[in-house]
Amino acid sequence: MGRMENARLLGGIGAVLTLAGAGFLGFILKLLAVKEIAVETGREEILKEYIWAAVLWIASSLILTGVLIEYWLNPPATPRTALETIGVITFLAALLMIVGSWFLKESYTTIANETGVKTFDTAGKLYFFGGILSLILLGFVLILVAAILEVLAFLKLPEEIKKERGLVGA
Repeated sequence: MGRMENARLLGGIGAVLTLAGAGFLGFILKLLAVKEIAVETGREEILKEYIWAAVLWIASSLILTGVLIEYWLNPPATPRTALETIGVITFLAALLMIVGSWFLKESYTTIANETGVKTFDTAGKLYFFGGILSLILLGFVLILVAAILEVLAFLKLPEEIKKERGLVGA
């Protein structure tokens, strides 16, 4: 089995697992798929940008989880203090998620350019705009659509890379 076939299989299964709620396992499989694509295309920035996205998303999740646990174990003296602190921390976490979404968009745009699978570009943009709009909760719908398109994008990967692809999003 070639690198692109591995990427299609690992990425497709990983994206489905992520949608099904097995996010960590899905992430690992998608990471391996993105690595295969980066090696096959010779574009290491594909993997680097994907890893930056993952690190920032994990940091965002840890910040939110930490705040929730802290407030559950040690409630603040006043509701106003709690709301102010939670608001600031949530904004910081959302900012990290947005920056992470930008890195994912960049990774997926490069994959689209290198493989000809334009669905990666669309999924990346939806993740990015979903990250921004998650501040008003509408973004979570876009993120769900992006996750579905991500499954389709991985399953559309070609068996081999043809050079001289047109640029997407440039």
